[in-house]
Amino acid sequence: MIFNAFFRKNNVAKIYENAFNKKSLSAKQINQGFYGWVFLIENADNKKIIAKVCKQSGYMEHEALQLDMMRRYALVKVPEIYSVSYEKHNGCFDVMFMEYIKGVNAAAIKITDYKEKISFSNQVVENLLAIHEASSAEGFGSYVENEYSNSWESYYKSNVTKLYYKVHNHKPLLFSKKSVDIMNILYESFDDIFDKPVKENHLIHGDYNLWNLIADTESNKLIGMIDPFGSCFADRELDLFQLQNANGNDYKLLENYASYISLSDNFEIKNAYYSFWDDIKHMVNMGYCENKRFQEYGKFVVDRL
Repeated sequence: MIFNAFFRKNNVAKIYENAFNKKSLSAKQINQGFYGWVFLIENADNKKIIAKVCKQSGYMEHEALQLDMMRRYALVKVPEIYSVSYEKHNGCFDVMFMEYIKGVNAAAIKITDYKEKISFSNQVVENLLAIHEASSAEGFGSYVENEYSNSWESYYKSNVTKLYYKVHNHKPLLFSKKSVDIMNILYESFDDIFDKPVKENHLIHGDYNLWNLIADTESNKLIGMIDPFGSCFADRELDLFQLQNANGNDYKLLENYASYISLSDNFEIKNAYYSFWDDIKHMVNMGYCENKRFQEYGKFVVDRL
């Protein structure tokens, strides 16, 4: 089925009306990511609701569980889920209807005042620290799939191994030989990189960057958080490469975080390693492929082994 913009817009409006028994005055696509399209719906009561249309089945249930978990610990607003509609019922695709938080993605605001920048950076980091405060007595692993391990290295390597063999068994056409060679070296070097066990598990968001945070445009305050992806109980450093995505470096988010929490001795290598396999994950799941990025992160690790 070809999901062109007109098809999505009209069907999302119909699915909303069937789910809520209310007339949709408008349905406007406001965003698109690897895993879904985002619509802003306004109903006959002039209330605004977010509709997230999932590109693949199964993702909606995972995101709902992750949003519920984030809501327990975040210092800012995490949208409530009003209703869900499954592809098997509506004939089109899985759709999750959520609370609308008025604001913009935090990467869109432009703060120039030095003190305001520091204040905003502190808000972003303090929210992440609050999430990382949570841990699991069951160990490292996925609360979504209820799979745990006493060892972070064992749990993480099992995930990397799945990605590694998926790429080898179904190599994407755009994935270059140079990228494959680097991936092979990184996979074989896992034990060298993770030679010091991670002792504590921490709850992570999984995709914590300024694109997935919501800011108020008038006050430049952090007011919301969305789109956890791969949230689990992990090495908290797995969240940190995301702080450098979008324009996170403008706010020195990673440096700010490191002023609160001592990072591991080989953090820079692990940070690049985590980023590399995160991109591989998106390639396996959705076909994303940017060889320049793969090789940049991979070469950083290889040069330091």
